Amino acid sequence: MKMAKNWNTILRWVHLIFGFCFSIYFGAITFTGNIDYWDGQPWVTMIMGTVVLGIVFWTGIIKWQLPRIKKWNRNRKKSKAATN
Repeated sequence: MKMAKNWNTILRWVHLIFGFCFSIYFGAITFTGNIDYWDGQPWVTMIMGTVVLGIVFWTGIIKWQLPRIKKWNRNRKKSKAATN
């Protein structure tokens, strides 16, 4: 099976993989019932709050807005060509 290697597919997988990190992070807290679960490892919370959150946020914006921007540009070019 050959996966298409376009930016949309790449961004989707990056978004899902890093989003899964959030599931693991909050799942450990939820399933143990211990809200201080990660207190012994403050670097985990720091990485989750800065790096992972940033990657999930920006890939989400880029992934779901990229097709909309492409469609907008395509429609704009079509309407410009129709008026000329």
